Amino acid sequence: MIHWPICKSFSINTLLILTTHAVADGTFVHLGTGLTAYDSNNNGSVVVGYGTSQYWVWTQATGRVDVGGSTPGNGVGGRPRISSDGTLLTGTRLNPTTNLQEISSYSISSGIWDSFGGLGSSSGGESSSGWGVSDDGTTLVGLGWVSAGSAQAIRWRASTGVVSLGTTVAGRSTRANDCNAGGDVIVGWQDSTSGFRQGAVWVDGVQTLISLSGSPLGEASGVSIDGTWVIGNGVTSNGSNPWRWSRDTGASNLGVPPTAGWQGYATSISGDGSIIIGFYRPFGSPSFFGRGFIWTAANGMVDLNTYAQTQGVVVPTDTILALPLSISRDGRTIVGNSRQGNLQNAFILTITPPPCAGDINQDGAVGGIDLATLLSAWGLVSGTSPADINQDGQVDGTDLTTLLSSWGNCPN
Repeated sequence: MIHWPICKSFSINTLLILTTHAVADGTFVHLGTGLTAYDSNNNGSVVVGYGTSQYWVWTQATGRVDVGGSTPGNGVGGRPRISSDGTLLTGTRLNPTTNLQEISSYSISSGIWDSFGGLGSSSGGESSSGWGVSDDGTTLVGLGWVSAGSAQAIRWRASTGVVSLGTTVAGRSTRANDCNAGGDVIVGWQDSTSGFRQGAVWVDGVQTLISLSGSPLGEASGVSIDGTWVIGNGVTSNGSNPWRWSRDTGASNLGVPPTAGWQGYATSISGDGSIIIGFYRPFGSPSFFGRGFIWTAANGMVDLNTYAQTQGVVVPTDTILALPLSISRDGRTIVGNSRQGNLQNAFILTITPPPCAGDINQDGAVGGIDLATLLSAWGLVSGTSPADINQDGQVDGTDLTTLLSSWGNCPN
């Protein structure tokens, strides 16, 4: 399993500073010490993670609720993940029938766990472990043991049960870390004869190994909704840089380490592949002693604390956004672990987009409904009507011009 490593210090000046044209705002939520926030649904309204003994689910309405499941460590692999609609949590759980840790799912509405077995063997009390889930929750991916010392990437569907994705290096292990929306593009790693975990992609069960200029790259950790973009971890051969890859463009580095000798990890990618999060850390340092980043093609890598500040989010001055682990599909919510001194805390960082001028009904687009609403209020003298877009006290041609100029989907 991955124990995400991280860094002790970070020079913000070594990263590109984000350029913003319209400042958004948002919230920073501290969920508690000794917890790890690991994943969120498509819009960040449901967050899942783990504590010292079990998984938990968080919503604004319920707060954090423990739900069982098996936390990573002590021979147990896997991690809590959640379907895009926020109804199904997946990961690893002790099956009371077999007394083995197995890839499993938990219905948040019913409170019922289901476990799905493995590949017929076990290691240290674990038959299989869950690492990723498709957007609709119908495909689970992870690792299954074929002997006490060898494991293979697996995919579970109700129609097939647990199926091995195999290995292309005889006698060596593989693991699936994530999958795209439909579960037909799966990413993870292939163990080499030397023990190096090379990034791997399976499309309809066929494996492709990921390299840059002929040199193998580290394990793949995430994939966009359509399966086009894959992200992963830096290794010595690519300057220890986190990377992204597509079949059409090949692999490219996201940026250079802020300090010589540091290693970069890309941990999550937005649904459309335009935003990537991750962290850097010195070799050998604990995970939560790192420093997080956010990447876009326009701005490159930006320190996550700096990004939060530019977006109008107030993060306590003694808090380092050290270990971002997941970004929601809409790119607006980031969850992970922060650091206050030597304390490790779970956090939720949410960015609210700037207002979209002309979107009177706030449905994310400027269209016919907004136009009809404005015209029906034409001539109204009011400084409070949403149709009075510029709030000058009257619905008139100025408001209409603003609405028409922003016609279509609002920018993210």
